[in-house]
Amino acid sequence: MGVIYVLEQDVYLSKDGGTLKVARRAGREVLLQKPLISVEEIVVLGNAVVTPALLKHCALNGIGLHYMSSSGTYYAGLSRTPAKNAPARVAQFRAYLNPEHKLALARSFVVGKLKNATVFLRRNGAFGWEALRAFVQEVERVVDEEALRGVEGMAAERYFRALAELLPQGFRFSERSRRPPRDPANSLLSLAYTLLVKECESALQIAGLDPYVGYLHEIRYGRASLALDLAEEFRSILADSVVLTLLSNRRITLDDFTDEEGYPRLRQEAWPKFLRAWQTRLQEKVRHPLLGKKLSYRQILLAQARILTKHLLGDLARYEPFQVR
Repeated sequence: MGVIYVLEQDVYLSKDGGTLKVARRAGREVLLQKPLISVEEIVVLGNAVVTPALLKHCALNGIGLHYMSSSGTYYAGLSRTPAKNAPARVAQFRAYLNPEHKLALARSFVVGKLKNATVFLRRNGAFGWEALRAFVQEVERVVDEEALRGVEGMAAERYFRALAELLPQGFRFSERSRRPPRDPANSLLSLAYTLLVKECESALQIAGLDPYVGYLHEIRYGRASLALDLAEEFRSILADSVVLTLLSNRRITLDDFTDEEGYPRLRQEAWPKFLRAWQTRLQEKVRHPLLGKKLSYRQILLAQARILTKHLLGDLARYEPFQVR
């Protein structure tokens, strides 16, 4: 299965028999044709017209259709019909309403995040990676959500300080900034996080859970809180890894950014370089410690969503976050 990213502006997306067609001028200049059976998601960056026939096909066949700005801001999407596993969602809501269970799950997401961040920094030779170990111990001792978020915030500040030192000159930043990002590296990080959360949202929907009811991230209208929770385990090893690789290898440079809108964002012609690196990372296979077999990172996201479902339904005593070695 595949994800189609539509970067061209003012194009038409249509269903032609069993084929997805992307064309200019209402179909007279064809840019892409791909069998719909091999399409899992369509991500539109910019302006595009999607025909009613294609919209219907996506809705009936569980193909996600997502709209993002050219700077990586997620606008909206046509998601899959909720899975038939209603008991899983009931269990999910019950856990949210139970303060102890909610805290335990939130703690698990943060522990997974910090342990993977520690490995990521250590592997890349970052200065001060050992400090994150102490934060893991603090997280395991917290007794309420406020304390947990306080420790997580301090750990994140320390982590980004170490990450910035790994970046090449010209891309180093003093702090993590967003909405809008104040420098090119933060812009690229925000873009990678947006795509990661989208992947997590899809995985959770397939697993039968509601992406909008989370445990670490509070419920807010329009916020995919559980997708944000799940993404925490993977921010460093997926999103940050892709950004660091692209910048360190100078596959993306300062010339690939523009600040026409008052903040730095990736130029349209540089998007393919980023998306190829992102897809390559998602397809990379690593051993899943709990399942004992090699899976691609995209498969691991779905595996974690299903492990969470099993825990909520009572089949697993606790939720084990994914951890790299």
